[in-house]
Amino acid sequence: MVKVISRIVKGKKYHYLSHSYREGGKVPHIEKYLGNQLPSLEELAFIKDDFNYEIFQKRWESNIEQIKENFRKEFESMPKPIQVKDLRNFGVSFTHNTNRIEGSSLTLKDVALIVEDNITPKNKPANDIIEAKSHMSVYELMINSDRQVDWELLLDWHEKIFELTKPEIAGIIRRYPVQISRSKFVPPMAGIEELLDDLLKWYKENKNKLNPVYLACLMHFRFVSIHPFGDGNGRMCRILMNYILYKNKYPMFDIEYKVRQSYYNALENANLKEDEMLFIHWFFSRYVKANNKYL
Repeated sequence: MVKVISRIVKGKKYHYLSHSYREGGKVPHIEKYLGNQLPSLEELAFIKDDFNYEIFQKRWESNIEQIKENFRKEFESMPKPIQVKDLRNFGVSFTHNTNRIEGSSLTLKDVALIVEDNITPKNKPANDIIEAKSHMSVYELMINSDRQVDWELLLDWHEKIFELTKPEIAGIIRRYPVQISRSKFVPPMAGIEELLDDLLKWYKENKNKLNPVYLACLMHFRFVSIHPFGDGNGRMCRILMNYILYKNKYPMFDIEYKVRQSYYNALENANLKEDEMLFIHWFFSRYVKANNKYL
């Protein structure tokens, strides 16, 4: 968590941004001096963005780059057919988990039968089956795509996932309020297109400046916080995240259904407390753990 703290030195008050964390039984601190007067809220938001990236660089970047190097060595050493199989296996697991997080009843075995063998499991909702096929299809488009992250891509992929099950919202930006089940956070009710414009502009300006995994993390969080569609925002933010990771040659991230509660909590707390570091910490702790074999 990032906090503003103040210290009195020789009768004068000085302000800092402060972040502390546990590491090997110790509690290191990272601080950024703000001066003896607090900046405006707008200025503070930009300063926090820079500070969060500084925290990422100090805490996680070296491990992230080692993970990338060793992952690429392993992947590129595989024969092409094994690479294709590895990517497809990831896609099956990713499709299962991302849909399961959103309420799908399908097991991993069910999803494998559907997308690998075109076998329909008995006594399963038709929409769950259709959305598994549609998501896997978009995943395969994703890994073979060189498209820019823009309005056209977001609307197209959302439409392809939901055109058969939710045609009334597929590929359409909402113009009505929505609520997130079991969450106290209420997404923005108006100005959705402007917020998404700002996010895409931010992405374009930073895609060659920020570490790609950090960029994927923030795109994930900021996109789902806007909640631009009537439904399917979680699936879209996770496929967008993996598109950024894959195209920059980092391992993709399959957020497992079994950790959904801590995932929900990280998203909600970061939004309610207006502290993106709460999600950044969750993301990188889980991402490094998922790729620990490359360290």
